[in-house]
Amino acid sequence: MDARNHPTVRRGTSWWRCQSAGLAAILVFLGLALLRDPSALHILGALGRAAGAGLSIYLGEKQVKTLRREYRYEDDEPAP
Repeated sequence: MDARNHPTVRRGTSWWRCQSAGLAAILVFLGLALLRDPSALHILGALGRAAGAGLSIYLGEKQVKTLRREYRYEDDEPAP
């Protein structure tokens, strides 16, 4: 990680990544637990939880990019 990152970006990056990864792990675990006794409804629930896990990771990374854009030093080049 770049040493010139804003302190809020450093804290927020670890917070959002840990939060989204933790939520994704819980959702995957619950989806696997549903597949122990598979029925049509349980399979749909497991697929929904897998989609929720992917969405959690995506939104967490989107929030990290927002933090990098919002908190930057004035002499840095514009964020992409």
